[in-house]
Formats: sequence, structure tokens, C-alpha cells
Amino acid sequence: MGLLADWQATYDLLPLPEMMGLPRNDRFNHIVVYNDDSGANICLFETADGSSSESLSVTGPARVSVEGWQVVPGVARLSVLYGDGEEMTRLLIWVDDPHMYPVYGIDADGPVARYDDYRVGAIAVDVEVFDSKEEWKKTQTPISMKDSPVKRMDDDVPDEVYIGPRFVASPWLFALYSGEAGPEDASPIGMLKAVCNEVAIVTNRLTGMQWYKVNADCGFPITLGLPIDTTPAPHPGSVVDGKAFLTGTTGFWLADYEDPYA
Repeated sequence: MGLLADWQATYDLLPLPEMMGLPRNDRFNHIVVYNDDSGANICLFETADGSSSESLSVTGPARVSVEGWQVVPGVARLSVLYGDGEEMTRLLIWVDDPHMYPVYGIDADGPVARYDDYRVGAIAVDVEVFDSKEEWKKTQTPISMKDSPVKRMDDDVPDEVYIGPRFVASPWLFALYSGEAGPEDASPIGMLKAVCNEVAIVTNRLTGMQWYKVNADCGFPITLGLPIDTTPAPHPGSVVDGKAFLTGTTGFWLADYEDPYA
């Protein structure tokens, strides 16, 4: 997202007195957000018990419906929903507005947050870009369905299927629910396979560095941030495959935010 590799160097550039924030309350000692024109957001917060943390988010035109809660402040377990309200997939994501979701841990035991104009993003960590779906498919190993129960029930199911090129998953969810990790270990890093629809080069105002801002499809609309030195350069029709930090925001800090509970 055009940020410096050194977190402290990035932090030193933040215009702290000018950043948006919320007054101290019973959940947070402070929350402040740097909202960059390019769509790269940085959230710094300290909970009422004195625990400090930060999160990143990337925002663009992509919108989905979601519901969920935080497993720890700053990391939410969200369900992306179909138009009829049914669950499409579950994700662990960084959020830049931790005051907008309850905190329950692994399982919710009360009301959850619901938003119908939500912005899901992804920040590339270790990805490969392919010029087309055909080029991507050449590198993939299909899954055989010949002896699967699904094939036996429906002969129209193809003998081989591929995962992607539109797919997203949060492996850390499995670790949480299996007991191999606790909420404090939850990571927003996920597996991402997405087809690029629109690609723009934008500039991070904080650092002056450029990055690729991509409107992509991973099974639902998502805004993807890629380094400016990505090779081959992404373009409409490219496939991005690899690891990425998954992010989300209600848009609370943005000018076009409308409170659904107002």
C-alpha cells in the first residue's frame, strides 16, 4: 500500500495530532486512524486494559454484506453473506474500526454486528500474478472428483475441478476452532485467488510511494493492494494467487459513511 518496509519509519511520518479519533471510553483509551487518499488506512488503538495494537486496511469501491464479531480487538471473524443473507464464507480480517464490533472470542454468545455496505480488502504478502486465467490454470493441480460422493450423486460434476481462480480462505480459523491456537494468536493472513477487474496506480500521500490498487473478484468484490514493482504488472484479466492480509472496514472514518443503526 505504498508504506515503508520499516514500521517505525512509517509511524514517524504519521501526523498524529491531525488524525481522526475517538474520545476515551469504557472499551478504549484511544483510537486514532490515518486515512490516506489512496485508500491505505492505518489504525492505532489502546484498549481499556492498556493493550496497544495497530491494524491496516485497504478501501475501494468493493461492497459486500457481512456479519460477525471480533475475536480480539482489531481482528474480526466475519461471515460474508449472499444477497439472501446466507453465509458465503468466513474470514479473519484486520479492521480499522474496532469500536464497531463486539468482542466475544472464538464463539459469539450475544448479538453480532451486521453491515450491508462493507468494504473487504487484501494486502499482498506473497503472491504471484498470472497474465490470464489460462496461464494460471497451467500451473495448478486439479482435484480428482471421479470417486467422490458428489460425483456419485451427480454425474454432471466434472471429473476434475480447480480451486480458484476466485477463492479466499482464512487458515487461522481452523487453528482457532481446533484448539491449536487461541484468540490472541488469530492472524488475518489468508489464502487469496482473485481475478483483476480494474487496475489503477495510486500514490500513498504519507510516503509518496506508488502502489497498485485493484478492484478484484475472489468470489465477491474485494479491493487488493499490490506493490508497484509487481511483475508481471497486473491488468484486467490477470489472476493473483498467494497469501495476503485480509482487511475490512465499515467505512466509519470515510466521508460517505452512513450509520445503519441511525
